[in-house]
Amino acid sequence: MRKPWAKAATTDQVATAAPATATPVMYGNGLHLPVYPAQVPEILETLRAPMLPGNAGLPDNEGVFCVDWAGIRTRIAMLPWAPARFAGTTRSRIPVPSDGYRSEAEEYVGLAISLSSEKETYRVVEVGAGWAPWAVMGIVVARRQGKRASGIAVEADPLRATWCLQHAADNGVQAELISGSSVEIAAALATSTAELQVVQAAGWATLTTLRFPVLDDGDMGGAVNEEVTPEMDYRGAHLEHFDVPTVTLGSLLGSDESTDLLHVDLQGMELEVILPGTDLIESKVRFMAVGTHNRYVEGQLQEHLLKREWALLMESPSTAFFDGVRPTLTGFTTQDGNQLWANSRFRDTPPVIYRDRS
Repeated sequence: MRKPWAKAATTDQVATAAPATATPVMYGNGLHLPVYPAQVPEILETLRAPMLPGNAGLPDNEGVFCVDWAGIRTRIAMLPWAPARFAGTTRSRIPVPSDGYRSEAEEYVGLAISLSSEKETYRVVEVGAGWAPWAVMGIVVARRQGKRASGIAVEADPLRATWCLQHAADNGVQAELISGSSVEIAAALATSTAELQVVQAAGWATLTTLRFPVLDDGDMGGAVNEEVTPEMDYRGAHLEHFDVPTVTLGSLLGSDESTDLLHVDLQGMELEVILPGTDLIESKVRFMAVGTHNRYVEGQLQEHLLKREWALLMESPSTAFFDGVRPTLTGFTTQDGNQLWANSRFRDTPPVIYRDRS
């Protein structure tokens, strides 16, 4: 081995310029601070509905709804997995660590932070919406703050699209169902003036037709399949599938105003939508919440977004149990994860997550 300080064996050397110093890859943006657990209660309190002693001022639970601390009514019978005992209750506690039927505290933090701005408008886009809990809640709270609110909820399953409409109606949100071919959906989105546009389609990077499984009421794990004749889903379950049109981020984020929160939950297909659309997302989206479904997706999002000067504010990794043979990594997942991202290109950031640079 030649020692690094040894002279060359020949004297006929050609002088060359010193190589330029490579610019190191930097991760993160240095502007945002992570959200620490001790801060979560204070952040979630910003969503609380004004009320008087004895929960006066909150909506009536009418014996069928669960009314939460933010004043959102959820029709428990519509959600087969929700505990039946929650029907007809009014719950004033904040959801730490979770609410037991909708989500964990991290997702609520993302909604609360996205609402913390001096803007007169609020816009939320939920891709993989289920029953549109985040779009509806975002609109309700934004209106209460005096903002002009709007949202889009994208859901591929026809039954769950009707849940979106029902949940919106239960909370006084005016909603419109948009369906049809990919081209028809894109055209309808461009002209609709509904407060909440419920899009019966699959979020995807291109306009095409995918396959989606026929699910029972309690199965919230459906994901699109690119195979023409799929025999099983990503979990290894043999299910009947049907054709579903796609809608792209270009249609969902294409308005002149920015989107305050992009919420993506696609059962392991997050990379197929987010990575090709990163440039558009960066130009339009202030905060992005991603439901993650395997560790590969989580790592790829970190590698990709941190290099592009996003900040990861909160993270709960997914968990998996490798108990046999599955067709995908997501098929082993037993508990979904969450990532909450802040875009450094928008500086109207709540002080709680913005580094003091004075």
